[in-house]
Amino acid sequence: MQNGQVRKVMLTRLFTRYRNMLIRSKITIVFIPIVVLPLFVVIYTSNYVFTKSTIEKTKANIAGESSLIISRIDSLYNSVETSSRVLTVQINSAYQEKANSLELPEVMLRNEIQTALSFNLDAFKDIESIAFIDTHGSIYASNTKLGNNLNLAIKSEMVASIKKIISPVRLWFPMEIRNFLVTDDKTPILSVGNRINNIDTGELLGVLVFNVREDTISSIFPKDETLNTGVYTLVDNTGTIISSQNKADLLQKSIADKRRYLVSTTSFSQLGWELINQVPLRQLSKDKLQNSLIILIVGLLCTLIAVFGAFFLSRLIAKPIVQLTHTAKRIREGNLNTTSLIRTQDEVGILASVFNEMMAQVKLLLEKVGQEQKKKREYEFALIQSQIKPHFFYNSLDLIYVQCESGQAKEAAETTMALADFYRVSLSKGKEIIPLKEELQNTQAYLFIQKTRYSDIIDFSIDVGEELGEYSIMKLTLQPLVENSIYHGLRTKNGGGKIEVSGYKQHNDIVLVVADNGVGIPAEKLQELQVWNKDGSGVHSFGLRSVNERIKLYYGEEYGITINSEKNAGTVITIRIPQRREVSDHQRAGSQMTI
Repeated sequence: MQNGQVRKVMLTRLFTRYRNMLIRSKITIVFIPIVVLPLFVVIYTSNYVFTKSTIEKTKANIAGESSLIISRIDSLYNSVETSSRVLTVQINSAYQEKANSLELPEVMLRNEIQTALSFNLDAFKDIESIAFIDTHGSIYASNTKLGNNLNLAIKSEMVASIKKIISPVRLWFPMEIRNFLVTDDKTPILSVGNRINNIDTGELLGVLVFNVREDTISSIFPKDETLNTGVYTLVDNTGTIISSQNKADLLQKSIADKRRYLVSTTSFSQLGWELINQVPLRQLSKDKLQNSLIILIVGLLCTLIAVFGAFFLSRLIAKPIVQLTHTAKRIREGNLNTTSLIRTQDEVGILASVFNEMMAQVKLLLEKVGQEQKKKREYEFALIQSQIKPHFFYNSLDLIYVQCESGQAKEAAETTMALADFYRVSLSKGKEIIPLKEELQNTQAYLFIQKTRYSDIIDFSIDVGEELGEYSIMKLTLQPLVENSIYHGLRTKNGGGKIEVSGYKQHNDIVLVVADNGVGIPAEKLQELQVWNKDGSGVHSFGLRSVNERIKLYYGEEYGITINSEKNAGTVITIRIPQRREVSDHQRAGSQMTI
């Protein structure tokens, strides 16, 4: 508690000291944060935009480069696959010629296969070496070094796996360093195996092994370090690095550090490989510091200029004029209760005095206009009531007369009772706010009389829960709407007309709906009727506009009515009012809602 009081005292002293400063000091103190804070915002924003732009540009470069690398790997893959198919045919052809030859068949077979291997090495440059081992354990190789440790090769799991595959499938082995079927036992080799069967009999002829050096694959990766495209690695489906620009990572498990690197991956679906690119984030943002430094220097220069300008202007401009300007700004922002505190007798004092008198007159005029508008709307409300009551009263008396003349005494009594109920609620002892159940009773009485008059074209139903009956509503809210439905929607319809009145709670509001299946409202007329929703003008449908204006005047601009209609389909009018109880207990007990 004491700490809070100490802070309050310190703030009060600082404020008092600031208030007693010279105006040039005040302007300087205000101008410094105004310039410095945007400067830091600019530095942060520019760094963010610069870094994001650099990353996006790098991603685009990497995506394009990765696409080219994948295309080159795909070309290597197709080379091996094509060479395997060609050699399958050529080896079968050699064996066929051996079977048909009577002179030195073994020598001819070896020459044919060796020629085929040499041809494929010349045709497919990505292949480093090729070896064929027949079922007798003889090896035909493009390089004599492939025959080293032949017994180890024949007994190896690799050769055994190749013999088990079903042609024409090729088996791609992981990148490895081994001491058989290679030209260099210290160089990582990617091998591809193919089982060679006799095309005619399906008999196993031997296994074919292709070798691709790791440096053949890594040579595909870009070597221009100025492009800032990072380090490329190629990873197989087990996560092992099979080729990389960083040779120390070969045959290691791939670990992508996304906190320090921008990591991009591209898949090579044929073999389940992934091309991974890693660019250090620090490398991407190395120009950010230089960019920030330039902006900071420029910002400091601007700050110095602004402070000097503020100091210079504060000495040229009189304090009373600044105060009067501040007062004018507050008024421009909508604060009409502000006044100038200048009480001097000089020119500025006279200007301030006239200014205060002018604002007092403006407030009086605004209050007067508001009162006049309110009275105008009350007059319109009284006018619509006076228009409704006599017109409806005369028509109802005519109906009762006809019923009496026709011997319909019971019907005449019911109509008379409905008419009495209608005017009892309409008058309501001068009250303008009544319970919703009384308004519904008034509407029911009105609809009963109209249905009796137009029994062939009008039917109605009222479905409003009794729990809503105790809430208040402005008198004659629903009656003008159902009258509008009758005279503009159902009378011109050839029978079968119906009006449905319903209501429900929605959050803290009450929603009442008046719907009819009449002729509807054409689109252009509907737009004309809704003009009052925008500016309160319009000359059509005085009853609808009056109800809407009364609701907005009493409850607020967020309440009122909305109209939805479709020609030849009907019209739906929705009323939204707040949930309020504004009638006394004896008034509630005096009416019963019967629906």
